[in-house]
Amino acid sequence: FENRYRCKDGSYRWLQWNANSLPANQQIHAIARDVTLRKKLENEILDASDREKERLGRELHDGLCQDLAGIAALSATLSRNLAADSGPVAALAAEIGELLNETIGHARDMARGLNPVGLEQIGLAAALEVFSANVCALFRIFCGFKCNRSFPNLGSGVETHLFRIAQEAVNNAMSHGRARRIDISLSLRRGKGFLRVRDDGVGISMKPLAGNGAGLHTMDFRARIIGGSLQVRRLAGGGTVVTCAFPLPPAPRKEPSHGRKKN
Repeated sequence: FENRYRCKDGSYRWLQWNANSLPANQQIHAIARDVTLRKKLENEILDASDREKERLGRELHDGLCQDLAGIAALSATLSRNLAADSGPVAALAAEIGELLNETIGHARDMARGLNPVGLEQIGLAAALEVFSANVCALFRIFCGFKCNRSFPNLGSGVETHLFRIAQEAVNNAMSHGRARRIDISLSLRRGKGFLRVRDDGVGISMKPLAGNGAGLHTMDFRARIIGGSLQVRRLAGGGTVVTCAFPLPPAPRKEPSHGRKKN
């Protein structure tokens, strides 16, 4: 296990512990190593990855989408000019315009996936609902979202990590699991939050987490950053369930009311 310690100078150090119990002697032997630098490097890599995704999303939206929109406008003008002809060329120009508009929609959906615009404004639940709708439209598979109650604000950092975990789990389900149905859910139970992504694909390999590629490592690390845990389980009938359990922020303290004393 790993935990964090506050040093005398106010800085923090991360220690990774390996413990072994000896019940006969009523002893526990433990050894720790300082993994602060590794934690810092992992955080920097994740931050760089997120910034690159956001940059690609912006460039896709502001660059490629705008270029395609300009071509679609020219195609529409050409189609109108040829409309009087009512021949096969006019019909072909109109079809090209329809295909371009459809491609623009797909590109914008991809851009929103890379760069979850409005996550801080609309919150995690609404962002995941938009994400699931985009997956349905873009990949022509069922991707549903369910939230059992009004979800609290977790802070932009935590919500970004949870959104990326859901995004990675869905990508794995489509690319590796060949899923046709994916269900994303957010729930609150026993003072904890749970993000769950379930699919009907071929199921994840039963090998340990270390052998399952960078995607699972990244999800697991994101979960640990926010103080949570990640469980990846293969279902007996096929498919995979990815569950991230995470702590909720403490409830705001209520200020004591100071009523006036009546004479």
